Amino acid sequence: MSTMISEVYTAFKAAGVTEQEARQAAEALSAENLATRNIIAEDKRDLIASITALKQEILGQIDRVWQAISGVRQEVSDVRQENSSTRQDLSSEIASVRKDLSSEIASVRQEVVEVKRELGEFRQEITTEVAGIRLEMTREIAGVRLEIAGVRQEMTRESGEIKRGMGIMQWMLGLVLIVLVLPILRDIAAQISTG
Repeated sequence: MSTMISEVYTAFKAAGVTEQEARQAAEALSAENLATRNIIAEDKRDLIASITALKQEILGQIDRVWQAISGVRQEVSDVRQENSSTRQDLSSEIASVRKDLSSEIASVRQEVVEVKRELGEFRQEITTEVAGIRLEMTREIAGVRLEIAGVRQEMTRESGEIKRGMGIMQWMLGLVLIVLVLPILRDIAAQISTG
């Protein structure tokens, strides 16, 4: 048997729906719930893949930064060995590189903060969407229950009308029998009294 939501099946059965219809409704809601979970899982996998790719890109940038730092250190060492008089120029260059590195690191940190914020927003959207789906399913189930109650009420009303109609028909049949049988009984009584 396919997976189904037992509470929905029980509710439909309690409402007087046939076992097959109750089972089909419960299985359909279960399938829809499973499909929703699969979509969420797929979105989660896509998000994780995006985060992993961004992480690799950030690590690549950090590696390039470290390579740049290593290159700058080598240049500094070479400059010091070649000429001590250029130390002032070298200090300015180091300051510029540090500023660039600080700016790039700050940019990378900002990107990480942005990714975390987007992840939080995505989680909130998924939570809101799941809550909306649950609310919609609850409303649909309530609507079905109301329809079932309406059908029951209609059947009860029609049953009462049929009973009233049958009572009237029985009364009319009795009246017809009296009208038809009474003259025959009079004739028989007359024949008995004369004969």
